[in-house]
Amino acid sequence: MFRKIFEKVNFRWINAQHVLKMLENKKPWLVAIYAVIFFVICITLWQSLPSNSGHVAKVAPYTLHTSNTSGYLYPVQTLPQDDYHQLINLKNFTFAVFNAPCNDSNPLLLVLVHSAPRNFETRMAVRTTWGRNSLQVKVLFMLGLVKSHRLKVQIEKENEEFGDLVQGSFLDTYRNMTYKHVMVFKYAIYHCPQAKYILKTDDDVFVNMPLMLNFLTADLSPFGGSRMIFCTLREKSPVVRSWRSKWRVSFREYAAKTYPPYCPGWAVLYSPDVVFDLYREAQKTDYFWIDDVHITGTLIEKIRLKHVDVDDLVLNRNALYQPEKDRGPFLFGPPNMDDEEIKALWEYVEEHENRVSLLKYIT
Repeated sequence: MFRKIFEKVNFRWINAQHVLKMLENKKPWLVAIYAVIFFVICITLWQSLPSNSGHVAKVAPYTLHTSNTSGYLYPVQTLPQDDYHQLINLKNFTFAVFNAPCNDSNPLLLVLVHSAPRNFETRMAVRTTWGRNSLQVKVLFMLGLVKSHRLKVQIEKENEEFGDLVQGSFLDTYRNMTYKHVMVFKYAIYHCPQAKYILKTDDDVFVNMPLMLNFLTADLSPFGGSRMIFCTLREKSPVVRSWRSKWRVSFREYAAKTYPPYCPGWAVLYSPDVVFDLYREAQKTDYFWIDDVHITGTLIEKIRLKHVDVDDLVLNRNALYQPEKDRGPFLFGPPNMDDEEIKALWEYVEEHENRVSLLKYIT
């Protein structure tokens, strides 16, 4: 067997006479070198041989619940007494506008949508397409405060009509997005604890809701799961230092050259336990304004969680304008869609409802 191994790697077989000759010539160190090389080659080839134990199934980094008795209960009693009115470093947080559609219901999915206050038409596009409230799905739009009195009145009227806005007591600005993301967690924990899954999205996102519900109930579990974060994973992203970029981060804000693996925040699916763990960490961690990196990168590392990449389930933007036959199964449309694209894609989904398994597409 050893002769065959040596022949495979083009090594000449060393016979016993050759070894004795080296010893006679007082070259034991050369024998030792040959022995080490021989040992390393044997181990390497042995590890490369196919196993007789058959295919080993990939172990999922998350756990699925198999019965309703294993549902997650948020341990809010472990939080500080004044936690409800704290949002990271804001000590007097309140919900300026509030709705509680989860009362007396047990939704499968809670969808909390980051929305800019002025995006009235975009919110309407979501309401009339994939973001319709039902027994299984509760959809709310998350906003911050505005300075304009006129805009404030418009928001109040919108909420009176639709009852699906949640507004936190911080200004809705670009650098306050981490407040809004943690407010998503706070709302889920305190006001919709019965939801089995939490989806955080932006308002310019399309969710293939029929296939999403099939994915959660058939591929995953109608009773929920744990240790779960599904997103379009980004790795080794460089920290932007250019003054010309709105993403510029100073060395004082973030010293490393690259960010940890993180999820672009436009679509992140969480299990409740992950929501709670991230919320608890965010409440006691220094503020960093890029919420995607901070929450789904830095804080995910702190709780030692592995992301599940669903990038293969995002529809390519080119597919929006290609023949329908070129579109495979997808959970999300491409990011940064406009209102008309959202409406058109919803018409397509309604006409081509395809409840297929998606497990082979996630990694």
